[in-house]
Amino acid sequence: MALVRIGKVVRAVGLKGHLGVAGSEGTLGALEVVSLRTGTGEPVARRVLEARPQGRLWAIRVEGIVDRSAAEAAVGAEVLAEREALGDAGEAAHWWSDLEGLPVVTVTGEVVGTVTGLYDTGGVDVLVVTGERGEKLVPLAPYVEVDRAAGRIVVDPPEGLLD
Repeated sequence: MALVRIGKVVRAVGLKGHLGVAGSEGTLGALEVVSLRTGTGEPVARRVLEARPQGRLWAIRVEGIVDRSAAEAAVGAEVLAEREALGDAGEAAHWWSDLEGLPVVTVTGEVVGTVTGLYDTGGVDVLVVTGERGEKLVPLAPYVEVDRAAGRIVVDPPEGLLD
């Protein structure tokens, strides 16, 4: 089973061990199990006891983290889930793991590179595209189309985006 990153613990929430997770959208509300990975360590699977929206984050309580100190110790951990448990992201939405490795081309067919990472900016996610011209940051804006059928991302870049 493949684990994919669905978010990151960015802070402790409250006193009862809730984790504030960014980058997960509504995914956490539907999962029974997540894995937490700190640094380069092995992921540790934990049962989700509670998940609720908390402003721009999700506050989750997982098995084994029972107080604020334990939650603070988990800050910085990646939150992972089994890809099979996620299903389809929905119309005009994408799992980051499905975008990584896709080729990026312009509408004129020029190869920009390959998606090597993503940034969650709190607004529009940003693709990290690495190619012959180095690393380019491409916001997932209306001028970007993820063509799932063709397995590529097509961008109609505004002037200066790829310079």
